[in-house]
Amino acid sequence: MQTRFSKIESVLIADCGSNTTRVALVEVVDQAYRFVARGEAPSTLEEPYPDVTIGVLNAIRVIEETTGKRLLAGTRLITPQKEDGSGVDAFVASSSAAEPLRVVAAGLVKELSASSAARASHGTYTSVVGTISLDDYGDDYHFSANGATPPASLDYDPDAEEMTSSPFAGLTEDGLTPEEPEPVLAKSKAKKVKKNRPTPQSWKARQVAKLRRLSPNVVVISGGSQGARSASYRKLVDVVLEANRQERFLGIATGETRRSSSLVFAGPPEAQQEVLEQVAGQCEVFLVDNIRPTSDRENLNPLQAQLANIYQERLLPNLPGYRRLSEMSKTLINTTSDSLSLITRFLAKDVEANRVLTADLGGSNAALFYADAARFTSMVRGGFGLSFGLSNLLAETSPDLLRRWLPFEINDEELVHYALNKTLRPQVLPATERELFIEGAYGREALRILLAEMNREAPSPFNYNRLIGVGGPMVNVPLWQTALLMLDGLQPTGASETGLVELDLDSTMLMSAAGSLASLNPNAAAYLFRYDCLHRLGAAVIVQGHGNPGVMAAKVTLRKRNGQVRETTVAYGSIALLNLRADEQATLEIQLQGGFKIGSSKAGALVSTAEGTYISGGALGLIIDARGRPIKFAEDAEARMAQVTDWYNVYRQALRQAEADGTEDFAPASGPVPPGEPGGLSANSAVDQPASLRETKKRGFSLGRRR
Repeated sequence: MQTRFSKIESVLIADCGSNTTRVALVEVVDQAYRFVARGEAPSTLEEPYPDVTIGVLNAIRVIEETTGKRLLAGTRLITPQKEDGSGVDAFVASSSAAEPLRVVAAGLVKELSASSAARASHGTYTSVVGTISLDDYGDDYHFSANGATPPASLDYDPDAEEMTSSPFAGLTEDGLTPEEPEPVLAKSKAKKVKKNRPTPQSWKARQVAKLRRLSPNVVVISGGSQGARSASYRKLVDVVLEANRQERFLGIATGETRRSSSLVFAGPPEAQQEVLEQVAGQCEVFLVDNIRPTSDRENLNPLQAQLANIYQERLLPNLPGYRRLSEMSKTLINTTSDSLSLITRFLAKDVEANRVLTADLGGSNAALFYADAARFTSMVRGGFGLSFGLSNLLAETSPDLLRRWLPFEINDEELVHYALNKTLRPQVLPATERELFIEGAYGREALRILLAEMNREAPSPFNYNRLIGVGGPMVNVPLWQTALLMLDGLQPTGASETGLVELDLDSTMLMSAAGSLASLNPNAAAYLFRYDCLHRLGAAVIVQGHGNPGVMAAKVTLRKRNGQVRETTVAYGSIALLNLRADEQATLEIQLQGGFKIGSSKAGALVSTAEGTYISGGALGLIIDARGRPIKFAEDAEARMAQVTDWYNVYRQALRQAEADGTEDFAPASGPVPPGEPGGLSANSAVDQPASLRETKKRGFSLGRRR
């Protein structure tokens, strides 16, 4: 049965970010949906203009000025499109500007259930602010009966009467509590408490205090195999209810509105009814399937879907002006992460053997999305972007880790001050090359942390052969710096078979727009993505292995289909760039040296493109990355800065070489397409005409070991 969609000749697609609001105009041109123009304006989320639609209307006015097409009547969008061509048939929107969903993960055992709940929370814009479990006494806040603060050594005192009734460390996943050794119990009964000795609170009181301090939107209680003791869950639920009760009483006493935490129960189904009876309407409860039905198996999808719904229904409507924006939109306001995940999955299934990793760096949030034909995984961190979220990122990295990516000397104070100033003034773009490098260092660390978390959750490494960069920090810099940002932060090893990874950039910032359009017309979204979305940077061949600095790692021969031959040697610790335009193809032959290899080849082997196959170029050409994995830095500071400087200068040297050869193989190393400028990146498009796609499926980009 064929699905029919409403006839739409033109549509405006808005993406409301924390810093910038972008609106794209898509129209039917020559019987095909094509990108026509884009407008950008600062997002309007705070005083003096706390209405997100003001930024949307300002971006639409930019499109009007660029195209001469009338879209607004005052502050009202003209819809549907009129006979004179004014207006549009539809408007759709997505947003990543709302505050992240604050989540506390609770479970019977911290290392199992609570960790599973934390992992499941990374499917949308969430911030896991803490965990509580029956085997955890880890709250840093210690209170006593007389108001004094006891020393850290009293964090867990088996002699205190309060502690003898608390759960013990080492609790098993089925909820069974080990028996306390008899001598300890006898000692605790006989020992007298000193008169002025600070007494630690009970486990429950301390967890209640911790929960109130964290102030989550949602508490997720999860895990426990079939038959786990319901009393264990009752203790966790009781903590949530008591924290909410104390918040309500405090609100009554102060006259303030205090927020109660919702409860999501993802434990055994036989315990669900008992949880509902215990809560008895005292707070909002959502029931989902057990995320850890057995100790060795996770089932995260139901919880991820529920948290995404809560964010969509509770947090997104808190955007100022959301009601008016939803009235303008023909579909439900979507999250940017949902739009990007949809397009990532589409690309993985649309092209045979595609294994895609999309890296999104924004002002408030950062995310990774991986998809292949059978698997999808996401790592979304709310409040972890490169402006509003920079202070949170700073808390998870260090000045030394940031400094290693910079080609100049810098002290800890300047790195910290940059993060704090960016948090206070999030819409200010880097004004100097130095600031651009600093922001790039933070971007690399954000990607590194996201990938490390994603790998910890994955049963096997992510074997991706296509890497897509998304977001302002990726787009608003020269293309070579974008490529380095992805190669440095994620350090791809290339496909396991070939050692090759394709680099693409969402330079028109249409990837999330295509995902939003899919809810209105999937065919239009697919067409828009294929023809106007991605900017092909080029392929990167990853040479793995380590050696002495400067020793030759590989000898590369590139033979273009027009007969030109280029040869170069690549030293360990360096990057080489070979001229190969997006509309050119070539065969590749690499003679590896010593202990170096590519993909699944043996060390020192001769590898080449398989017979009848070719590698296509891109805006940057063909990249040979021989820095090894992981990338190793020189221990001496001066040598390290020289090392990083050489990496940044690779593109400039390649340009000079191209000029000396009298060729024009490279596209300009510019960043984004200027706002409002028509798109149509046909020459550099990463997704070509359908005929080219079939040709790609037939030929592939694989490197085959020469026999």
